[in-house]
Amino acid sequence: MRRTLARTLARTLAAVVSVGALVAPSPVAAGGAPEDPLTRTHLLTSDDYVSVYPDMRDPSRSVLRSPLFAPRGCDDRAVVVRGSSRIQGSVSPGVRRRSVALIDQNLVRLESRREARALVRRYRLFSEECVGDVRTDDGEGGRVLLKNRAWFPPRVGDQSAGMLVGWFSRGSVDWRRVLAVRVGRTVSVLDVDFTDDRPPQAGVVTLGELAADRLR
Repeated sequence: MRRTLARTLARTLAAVVSVGALVAPSPVAAGGAPEDPLTRTHLLTSDDYVSVYPDMRDPSRSVLRSPLFAPRGCDDRAVVVRGSSRIQGSVSPGVRRRSVALIDQNLVRLESRREARALVRRYRLFSEECVGDVRTDDGEGGRVLLKNRAWFPPRVGDQSAGMLVGWFSRGSVDWRRVLAVRVGRTVSVLDVDFTDDRPPQAGVVTLGELAADRLR
């Protein structure tokens, strides 16, 4: 678990060359009383993940108050999104296989539906305009080839968008299928990481539907 999370963090830091704030935190929704913050009860559970990926078998799980790193156009950098409330859950299997290696779910509540829609559109823009190969590094001097591929998932929740990224480094291959789903002012971003193979679309969409149900 530690090794997998450390590798994922290294990938994130390598991609995030510069970070800008999308929205400032605020405890009060526009024009209304403060809402209860997002909690682990809003996140997908280990049982949810195992129902879609049975070979995970007793996955390890962690919950943090981490911000979301969203695409910043086609730049090799990201935008940090904190919103008025946020939470992140990560799960990984006890044994690494040629299938699911890590799943992150970020939940972020924005100030308005307009801002939430704009966040989801960042993922659609990536699939529309940023397809191609990008050569970068892993932050430790190692060469990395990113294969950015388009993915246009079916509609989930009030709005959804996706992207697919392959990470080729030091003889290993990881594919990440990302699904952003909006329900009202809250956005769920699922990042499903497979070793060697591309994550099948159906499983990621099923998780997105489960995530939307929890936010309604």
